[in-house]
Amino acid sequence: MLYDIALWAALILLGIGVIHRIDAWFLQDVGLTDRNVTAGQRVGAGLKGLLAAVFSGRILSVLKVLVVDVLFQARILRDRKDPLAYSMHLLIFWGFLVLLLFHALGSIFGGWISSSGYVSTLNPFMFMTDLFGLMLAAGLLLAVVRRVVRRAEIPTTRGDAAILAILILIAVSGFFLKSVKITSDGVFTAMVKQYAGDGLSAGEVTALRTFWASDHGLVPAGPVPSHDAAVIAQGRVVHEAVCQSCHAHPSSAFVSYPLSRALAPVAAGLDRAGAVNGLWWVHVLACVIGLGYFAFGKMFHVVSTPVSLFVAEVAGKEQSPAVAATRQAIELDGCSHGGACHDTCPVKTRRLGRIGDEAPYEPMLAYVGEKNAGDLGSRPVSG
Repeated sequence: MLYDIALWAALILLGIGVIHRIDAWFLQDVGLTDRNVTAGQRVGAGLKGLLAAVFSGRILSVLKVLVVDVLFQARILRDRKDPLAYSMHLLIFWGFLVLLLFHALGSIFGGWISSSGYVSTLNPFMFMTDLFGLMLAAGLLLAVVRRVVRRAEIPTTRGDAAILAILILIAVSGFFLKSVKITSDGVFTAMVKQYAGDGLSAGEVTALRTFWASDHGLVPAGPVPSHDAAVIAQGRVVHEAVCQSCHAHPSSAFVSYPLSRALAPVAAGLDRAGAVNGLWWVHVLACVIGLGYFAFGKMFHVVSTPVSLFVAEVAGKEQSPAVAATRQAIELDGCSHGGACHDTCPVKTRRLGRIGDEAPYEPMLAYVGEKNAGDLGSRPVSG
């Protein structure tokens, strides 16, 4: 019940935030745009450009933008002054994207890569969640290091800190949750009851528990039932008949499994304390908080920046006032902190230098009319 409430609240907040951000793309006037262009004209020009791109040769250019600038972040690679930025963005982007599609939404997209659908305890999913979780964690570590090393140039706002904290909590809680599930006797008992039911005798359950303790990282709640090789062999037979079809060896989780071995001395106590349930709630609530906050902070640039690149490519060099106004609003959304420009923005710095005014602009919209594709890092548009 609490999970459903939290999820629906996050989805409602997400919907409100997305509508608000997209609404601003067509209503907000930025820079020296034509003030006589209506929102309806901007929406119409956007739809017309989209249809023209889909049903013309320009669709190939748009696909090139998708692959080169969005999926492989080539636009960021061009920034020679910030070598960590490319690795950081690529690791976070791909780590988060794959975990979103093939873990959080695995029931929908899991069939794309596995004929049996999404089963978290089978490969490729057991391996993939650790691989891309590690990529996400490495990208977040680079983000923290980059902000510490270049703190004079890259100010960290409370919003930035909140985003990093949420993503780090998601990554760390995910690894610990997977680790304690490997060791948990309670999870093992629930699994046997749910999937084997009364199909196994008490002796077979004991043998299976013994085998899992010796081979699969299980830490029994009490003493290990037996060290007899014959009992372990019997447990292996039961495992192959009942469990193997939906459980890969946990060593495939090359981060979580070693972590579970490190936790083994205290695993029984963690299991009694309800660590699996507690970590599940930490992980899930961090995810739904991030989902609800997504459209209200800087994280939304993962949507607005690709859209601005697509608009630039679709519009070409010759842009109508309606298209130019919308493009400027989207580019501001993509390059700024939730619609408010940050103090180290190079365009803002140049603007303030020209006019000799050191007073801060709030929210610093006036100078944005000077932005162009090069200022924003956009790839050159096709003619």
